[in-house]
Amino acid sequence: MTESKSFVRLAGAGMVLAVLAAFGLTAAFYTHAFSHPLEVTLVTSRTGLVMDTGNVVKMRGIEVGRVGSIKAMPDGSAVLTLDLDRSQVAMIPANVVAQIEAPTIFGAKFVALSLPATPSAARISAGAVIDNAGVTTEVNTVFKSLEGVLNSVNVADLNVTLTSLADAVRGRGTTIADIATQADAYLTKLEPDLPQLRRDLLQVAAFGQLGLRISPDLLQILENATVTGKTVVTQQQALDRLLVGLSLLGGEGVKVLGVNSTALAEVLRELRPTTSTLAAYSSELPCFLEGLDKTRDIMADVIGGKANALIGKVSIRGALPPYTYPQDLPSYPQGRGPTCAGLPMLSKSQIPYPERGTPQ
Repeated sequence: MTESKSFVRLAGAGMVLAVLAAFGLTAAFYTHAFSHPLEVTLVTSRTGLVMDTGNVVKMRGIEVGRVGSIKAMPDGSAVLTLDLDRSQVAMIPANVVAQIEAPTIFGAKFVALSLPATPSAARISAGAVIDNAGVTTEVNTVFKSLEGVLNSVNVADLNVTLTSLADAVRGRGTTIADIATQADAYLTKLEPDLPQLRRDLLQVAAFGQLGLRISPDLLQILENATVTGKTVVTQQQALDRLLVGLSLLGGEGVKVLGVNSTALAEVLRELRPTTSTLAAYSSELPCFLEGLDKTRDIMADVIGGKANALIGKVSIRGALPPYTYPQDLPSYPQGRGPTCAGLPMLSKSQIPYPERGTPQ
């Protein structure tokens, strides 16, 4: 009898231990006690409400890890250690970004990993720091903002405003519906023109930027015009005398031109061939003058310096060929274009030397 009682006690104790072991094993599996996760860090400005260790880390809706620890920093930010499942690391790029989200308004938050625009070929590694894309807006944040709005609003005035608005729309539902229908029709017609409107607005913006760039010059022009206006006002009497003088000069000019109009026209007509020739060969004049200037520098020692005087020795020689007509007439350019013929600096082969006769 004693042995059977001992057996029952041992069996009961074994069952209790087995149940406790089962519960412990279940808890260990639930908390991933036997896993060897890959630890990475997420730094965020805040974690929000209902963010605890053990919360899920997801990517594309698939659980890839859990929140290992949460640490508050002195500057108000939070550092989360994420324990990623090593079997899922192969699908997580090194430049993955994270956002703290909530499935419902009051639900526990989780960390959602998302791929960037250009995912990296390298995979995430232990000790990596993940960029934070933000934290979803929470109910307490909304209530806090709403509380600030309500505190700044006069309740009596708000009541009067809402009452007036209710009286204004009461019984006018059909009219408001018609207005909404017409507005929808107008917007539907306007929609095809939105690209052109956008281009026009861009042109207006470019015009505004151009106006902004040239505004200093415009202001300077206006300032100069103000000074000019003040000068005209100050010198008004002198300007009046000038205008009177110009009027008299114009009257006399009309008389002179009226009497000599035929003669002036004839003179201008006769000068046209000459001026046309001078205009055609006008480019020779600068090099000719430059040649004279260089010649003056070269002959300075011979003619007595660069003073306004000419000192020279002249000798008369005979036995030169006599002047013959028309061979010795000066030649004029005919048909050739303007040329400087080596000027302003002639070479030795271009310098003409006169024939020498017998000294007399």
